[in-house]
Amino acid sequence: MYLTCLDLVDEAEALALAGPGAEVFTVGGAVVAFGAAESVVVADAGDSVTASGVWNSREFRLHGPGPAGLASRIWGADRRPSPHVFIRLAGTCVYLGTARPVRGEHSDDAFMFCVLSLDSPLDQEVLDRVRPPAPPPALPGLEWLDHVHTDRGRALELFAKGWFPVTGTEETEGAEGGEGPVADVPGSVPWALADFYRLAARRPALLGRQNTILPAGGLRPDESAERLVFGVENQGCWTWSYPWQPGATDADPTVWFEDDRPMPEQEPLSGFLLQFLLHEAALTAPYLATSQDVPRDSLPAFEDCLRRVPLRPFLSPLAPTDFLVAPGLVADITPDWDETRLQVWIGATHRSALDPLRRLDIPWRTFDG
Repeated sequence: MYLTCLDLVDEAEALALAGPGAEVFTVGGAVVAFGAAESVVVADAGDSVTASGVWNSREFRLHGPGPAGLASRIWGADRRPSPHVFIRLAGTCVYLGTARPVRGEHSDDAFMFCVLSLDSPLDQEVLDRVRPPAPPPALPGLEWLDHVHTDRGRALELFAKGWFPVTGTEETEGAEGGEGPVADVPGSVPWALADFYRLAARRPALLGRQNTILPAGGLRPDESAERLVFGVENQGCWTWSYPWQPGATDADPTVWFEDDRPMPEQEPLSGFLLQFLLHEAALTAPYLATSQDVPRDSLPAFEDCLRRVPLRPFLSPLAPTDFLVAPGLVADITPDWDETRLQVWIGATHRSALDPLRRLDIPWRTFDG
C-alpha cells in the first residue's frame, strides 16, 4: 500500500503494513508492529509526558516500560526499518510518514524510552490535530523576582517552591510549613547554603540533575585546602568552592569556579545559588526551546516578552550566562564564540509557557510549544 503524509486509513490497514506474522508490542498506549520489511507505530492523539505520542513538530516519543525485545528491534542486532507512524483520530488513523530513532534509554532486560525524529515535520495545524492543546495549568509565578535585590534568600525560597515540588520525606523542624534546620548541616556553613540545604531536605531535586550541589556531609577541601568544594559540574570538569578558614565570619562569601585555576564567579554565594537553580530549571524542564544560532540583535525581542533577572552573569569565567524569565519559564542566554550570535536554552514547566515565543523569528533547533 502506497501512502503519502496525512492519508487516512483504518488501524487494521495501518498495522497490515508490517506484513503477516509481524511481532507486536504495546507500550505507553501505542501499538508497535515489526515485520520482516516494514515497521509500524500507532498511537493516540494526545499530549502527555508519560504516554507515547507526538511530542513536537519534529518528534514522536515512545514511552515504556517495555520488554527487551522492543529495544533490540529498535537499536540492537535485530534492528528493523524506521517505522511508519500513525495517529488515531476519530475512528481512523492519520499517516505522518516514517520516523528515525535518534535517542533513547534501555537496558539488557527492558525498554524505557525512544525519541523518533519525523522525516516530514508537521505544520502547526496538523500538530494541533495530532497533539491537541491541553488546558494550561497554573504556572509558577514571578513573585520571587521582586526580592532579588533586597532578600536573595527569600527570592531563592519562592523560586524553589514554585519550580521544585516536595518529594523528600526527611523530617525538619522549627519553621513554618515544616521546613527548618537540617540536623547534619555544620554551623560553619554560610547562611545561604544552610538555607539551601533546608529547602533541599524536602526537595532533593534542588541539589541538581545537570550539575550538583554536594550534600552537607560531602563538603570537602579543594587542593589548596583554602576553600571548601560545594558544587561539581556533571562531568567533573570543574568545581565550585568558597573560602574556608576555622572561625571565618564571611556570611556571604565569594564563589570560586575551579578549573585549571580558580576564578571568582561574579555573584556571591546567595546570588550564585539562585543562578544555579535557574540554570537547572532551564536545562532539566520537561518542555524546551533551544537554538545555537540566534542573531545577537534578536535579544530585544526576547526582552519584550520575558523579564531579565537582575544578577550579574552566571558561569562568567567560562560562558557568561544571563537569565530571562516569565511565568513557568527560564531562559539561559549565552554569547556564542561568534560575537554576532547567541546560544539560547529555554525550559518551561508546561508547553503553554512557550506560546509567547512563537511570534519570534528564531531558527529553533528544538521547540516544544
